[in-house]
Amino acid sequence: MAELEGLRGIRARRAALDAEELELIDRARRSGGTWPEIAAALGLGSRQAAEQRRLRLARAAERDSLPRRWELDQAYGRSAVDLRKCAVELHRRIGADRRWDDRFRRAALVRETLAAAPDAPAGALHDLVTVVLADLAAPDVPVLPGPLRAAVNRLRGAAASYT
Repeated sequence: MAELEGLRGIRARRAALDAEELELIDRARRSGGTWPEIAAALGLGSRQAAEQRRLRLARAAERDSLPRRWELDQAYGRSAVDLRKCAVELHRRIGADRRWDDRFRRAALVRETLAAAPDAPAGALHDLVTVVLADLAAPDVPVLPGPLRAAVNRLRGAAASYT
């Protein structure tokens, strides 16, 4: 029945649109767009509504990739799960920081490296995190805002306990 096939495709198309919307919101923020401007572009009534929408989209993207991540981490145990969770959390926080790419010389590279974390095999994930932490320890990295600094510290702890 063609109608049922059409209905089955809606979920995949909706997920693709959500991913595109999240990417556009993040790019707008990195380009200097304010939350009120983003809210207006989305037809939302407030900056808070736009921030909440971005958070919902980010959480949905993370939730949708959980089955794949679980499969990837099976052979590595809890430490791989924790490492991936911390890497994804830091990436989400970086995505919400419109000044991130201008904070230090390799900031954009850190963001892009962390973008691979959700779907990276556990061994590659550890290598990605090692590179990110080295970049974040460079002398030109300024003192980061509290929530970002806390997320980096959690990532450091998870990387140290990775077995």
